[in-house]
Amino acid sequence: PRPAVRDVRVLFESDTPEYAEVANRLATSLPSTRYHVAMTDLAGESEAAKLAAAAKHERAIVVTIGRKAADAARRELGDAPMVFCQVFNYEDLLGRGTVWGVEPLPPLRLQLKAWRTVDPLLKRVGLIVSKGHADVVAAAKAEALRAGVEIDAETSASDRETLYLFKRLAPDVDGFWLFPDNRILSRDVLRELLSYAEAHDVGVLVSNKSLLSWGALLSATSRPADVAAHVHDIVERIAAGSTRGLPAMTPLSAVELQLNPIVAARFGADDTSPKPWVLHEPR
Repeated sequence: PRPAVRDVRVLFESDTPEYAEVANRLATSLPSTRYHVAMTDLAGESEAAKLAAAAKHERAIVVTIGRKAADAARRELGDAPMVFCQVFNYEDLLGRGTVWGVEPLPPLRLQLKAWRTVDPLLKRVGLIVSKGHADVVAAAKAEALRAGVEIDAETSASDRETLYLFKRLAPDVDGFWLFPDNRILSRDVLRELLSYAEAHDVGVLVSNKSLLSWGALLSATSRPADVAAHVHDIVERIAAGSTRGLPAMTPLSAVELQLNPIVAARFGADDTSPKPWVLHEPR
C-alpha cells in the first residue's frame, strides 16, 4: 500500500529573505505524493490561530526557521517532532528526543580556508562568544590549528563587554571571527566594533553580508539551498521512522563568501572582486 501522506508544518518569517528562501526550497523539494506542506508565516498577525491549528494534527512534522519560529513551536505545538535551522543559540531547544537541528554556521574549515586565501599572513585570530559555546570554540581552535592559526577566545556576558574585549584583543590579533551571537551583540555595538576594526586594520570575518558595508573584511554565510537540503533529509528520516543514529545537530556542507573589496585591498588580497563565491565540503 502507498504510505500515508505526512503533514509538514513550516514556520518562518517572510521579512527575513533567507528564511523565506529556505522555506520555499524545502516546500518544493518534498514530493506532494508523500507530503502535505503547510507554510506559516510568523511575520503576519494571526500567529496564535495558525499555530493552534497546526497543533491539532498529531502526525505533523514541524520545521522551524529562525529563533522566533523555534520558540513559537516549542510554546504552542507540544511534542510534535521538530526540525529547526538558522538558530545560533540552540542548546535549550534540544531538551527532548524528538527535536533535531541543522548547524547554524557553515563549515568552519571552509570559512578559515577562504580567510587565509584573502589574508595569507593571518596567524592569530580573536573570538568572543557567550557562555555555553565551548564546543564552537573548541571546533574553531581545532580547525585553526590545522591551518597554522592561533585563536584567542574570550567569553562575554553582554554587548558592551564584547566591545571591551574586542578592543583589548585587537592590538594582538591579525583578524577577528565574529559569530552571529545576539546574546552579546547589538546593532550599535556592531557598528562601533567594525568601525574600530577598520580604523586599526583588523580584518573581521562576519556571518551577515550586510555587515560588509560597515567595514567587515569578509562574510561567510550559509546557502539556503544547502540548509533546505539538510532539513529535507531529516524530515525524510522522521517520516520513515529511521531516526536511530540521527545526530542532534546536522552540519552544513557549503559556505557562500563575499569580500569587501576596499578592506581586502588594504590586506593585499590578489582578487578583490565583490562577487560572491562558494566552497563545498568534498562528497
